[in-house]
Amino acid sequence: MKILAVLALAVLTLAPVHAQTPDLTGKWTGTMTRTAPDGRTQSIDFMCDLTQKGKVLTGTAGPNADRQWPIEKGGAVDAGKVTFRVQQPDGPLRAFTLKLVEGRLQGEMLATLKEQSFTTKVDLGREKAK
Repeated sequence: MKILAVLALAVLTLAPVHAQTPDLTGKWTGTMTRTAPDGRTQSIDFMCDLTQKGKVLTGTAGPNADRQWPIEKGGAVDAGKVTFRVQQPDGPLRAFTLKLVEGRLQGEMLATLKEQSFTTKVDLGREKAK
């Protein structure tokens, strides 16, 4: 009976460590790729400067260091899923749904402006410290 109790305690203690997402704080750079209805693709550079505190994600996102927009309230990291939104001034609201896959943030961004929307694939890697 004691062995079962020890094993149960070990499983409960180790399980949260495995489920935790590493801290995403830092600069992430990469591309967003959109596929047109005719099959043509277009890729643009994109970057995020993220700050993670627990499950809360803040920071900025945009095409380059000079054009960054703040992450709106509600940016979150939960069980490996990363979600946040940025409003481009005079442009679309961009909603990101990403996962950490082999050290890279990958997923989709849905851009919505007025009655139109489009989705792009997102692939970002952590920028190396200089």
